[in-house]
Amino acid sequence: MRTIVKSSPEKESRIFEAQVLKLLHIEQWHFNYSIDQYKGYAILLRNWVKDCRKQGQTTFDVANTIRKSPLVLESISQGKALYFNALVTMPPHALPQTDVNALSK
Repeated sequence: MRTIVKSSPEKESRIFEAQVLKLLHIEQWHFNYSIDQYKGYAILLRNWVKDCRKQGQTTFDVANTIRKSPLVLESISQGKALYFNALVTMPPHALPQTDVNALSK
């Protein structure tokens, strides 16, 4: 007699997440460590991956979207917090100066 084991949604989410991380060349334990130690963007990423699974996206599509994002994924493997890469950095003196009084007229 065979036993039928139903998979829980949480277990399916973890498997999906593991497949996405594998495509990104990130070890699951590194990702878990980042979540446990730093929270922040790593938790948001986990929740976003879960939502993508619920919406029916493929692991390949999710991994490509993450890869194209400004997230610095290497930080996870280095034991650091997940963060966004600065898109543009300019010193404050290089920003254009505007006369606020002229704008209010």
